[in-house]
Order: sequence, then structure tokens, then C-alpha cells
Amino acid sequence: MFLEACAQNAGLGEPSLAELIALKAEARRVPLNAHLELTYRCNEQCVHCYCVVEHGKEREARARELTTAEIVRVLDDLAELGGLYLTLSGGEVLVRPDFFEIAAHARKAGFAYRIYTNGIGLNASRIERLAALEPLTVELSIFSADAAVHDGITRVPGSFDRLMRNVALLKAHGLRVYLKSVMMKPNIAGFADLHRLGRELGVFTHIFACEVSPRIDGPILKPRQYQLDENELVDYLGQSVLPATEPLFEGASEDIAKQRDTCGPAVNSCCIDPYGNVYPCVAFRVPLGNVREKPLRELWYAPPPAIQDLLSVKKYEDLTECSSCELIGFCKRCHGDNLLERGGSDWKSCHPHARTFASAQRRVYQIQKAGRPS
Repeated sequence: MFLEACAQNAGLGEPSLAELIALKAEARRVPLNAHLELTYRCNEQCVHCYCVVEHGKEREARARELTTAEIVRVLDDLAELGGLYLTLSGGEVLVRPDFFEIAAHARKAGFAYRIYTNGIGLNASRIERLAALEPLTVELSIFSADAAVHDGITRVPGSFDRLMRNVALLKAHGLRVYLKSVMMKPNIAGFADLHRLGRELGVFTHIFACEVSPRIDGPILKPRQYQLDENELVDYLGQSVLPATEPLFEGASEDIAKQRDTCGPAVNSCCIDPYGNVYPCVAFRVPLGNVREKPLRELWYAPPPAIQDLLSVKKYEDLTECSSCELIGFCKRCHGDNLLERGGSDWKSCHPHARTFASAQRRVYQIQKAGRPS
């Protein structure tokens, strides 16, 4: 879906073209989709964030970050390897004084690039500069239509009002604005109002999710306290304004396991953190190496044994517990989240969080199916 959406938004044509590009990239193990985390520093402190540096530790974090020249070299290396889709994220990308220089080079290198930002560091002059650089999308997080709830999650008073002003300015400059909302315990009661606000703002699209990721360091499971439980997930997923829940595959578990591909980190995607570590994806925090020590091409094509093991898992049948699971048709397990939640080991075992989510989806599907006319 991401590749298809990127292709259409970038003017690359029908989804079939994106599928062809993705298939070729996968066959040749080309890092088509790269995620570049520019910093973990942020001007917000969202309660559920997976990576943000705590206030008071920014100076130490900044000193360790890749320099502008190092990032430019990484972008050139990614382009040479065949990278096409690029995400620039943080933390908050705009806390880096060189952000616009980095974005300009990404455009010059030919990437169809997206920008993740919380939006509060934008102003009229910055938005004008951003529009001139023609990003594919500008994607902003919004947590509630109620300013007090939104600001309570970001822990920055006034962040909601600043975000609303900047959404209007971004739209006025013709930028494709995506709003992204994570529904969790602190904001689930306001889902209907938030959904309505997204429509009223007239943005390019409004994406809802309900998965709260574990932190990549420190108190790994702390964000999970905000995760909806199974009954809350059932109530949320059953909302009439959301697409009907359907199984991804139907049939016997063993047959599905032979058909279903697992996610493909380190096959056609990679993530590079602010300090130069290269990972298979944002979630799977086992490094291929560091671009300060070896060139990206060498890291990519000579992965360490742990990454070779990851690459060997291609189908659900390669995961013993998954291959006979009754929820396999609904499951969207994440190897990386499972690795973090299990303390850095045993990621091939059942992913308990994904199982809870799959169970909720199946329950919603059964309810919706029972209510359809025969």
C-alpha cells in the first residue's frame, strides 16, 4: 500500500507500476524504501513516543548525530543503491538547523520523499521554503480535536492551535498534507470528533492507527500503558466510519502459512538512525553496521549473521508457532516490535501484541459478517 500510494502521489502511474518496481527491488534486494531518522530530539514530548530524547539530554544527543556532510553522503549512497522512496523523520526534523539543506539534497538526488513533522516548528517562511522543495507529502500527527487532550499527549501547551494554523498554511501553499492519528487510551473517547475534524480540514488524507510501538531504548514497554486492550480495540475497529474488517487470507492455517509473506525488512527497505546505525527497518533494532565505519553498500550487501537469519524468514511457514495459528489470516505481526518486547531475543516466537490485535479483528469481522444480509 505504501509503495502504491507513493507511486500515485509522485505521478508514477497506476499501482501496477509500483508493484512492478517493488517486485524487481525485492528480487534484487534493492533498498527502494529508506527511512532516515535525522534526530531523536524534539520540541514535543509525546507520552507514547518510541524514540524521543528526554528534555535535558538534547546537547549530548546532538553531538552524536550525523553531520550535514555525512547525511549528504548517505543520501548519495542510497540513490546509487537504487533508493527511490525516502522518509525524513525524527524526533522532530525541524530542530536541525540544516533540515532544509538536507531536504534540498534529497530532492536533487531524485528521491520521492516524505516529511514527518509535528508541525509546531513551522511558520509562514518555513512553509514557503518547504513548498519550493516539493516533498511528496508532509505528514503531521494529531491526537484529538480537543486542544486540551492533544496538548496533554504532546505535553506542550498550545501545540494544537499551532498545528491547526500550520495545516491551513501548508494547504494554502499546495502541499499534500497527511494527518496521522494514533488512537489510544487518552484519546479514544474523542475518535468521532477527530474523524470529523480531519474531514473538515480537507487534507489529502487522514490515517488512523491503533498500535502503540515500544520504545527503542530505556523503558521499552512504557508506551504500552496507552495501548487499547482487546475489548477497546473491538469497539474502535467496529466504528462505522472505518473500513470493514476482513481477513487478509482465508483457509486452513497451514495453507495460509505457505502463501503469506512475512514483512520484508532488509529486503527492499532500511532505516538509518541519527547516529549512522543502519537497521532493516524502524522497528527491528539489530544493526547491519554503521555508515561511519563502513560504506552503506558494503553494509547492505554483506549483512551480519543476525540479519542473514532475518532474511531467511520469508513466509509464515518459516515461523513455527505462526504456521498453525488460528489467527494467521488476520495477524500483522512485527518482527521488530516482538524483538523489543521480548528483550532482544526470540523474535520468531508468537508476537503477543499482534495476536491480541488479530483476535480483536477476527471478533469484529465475525460481528460484521453476522450483520450482513444473506
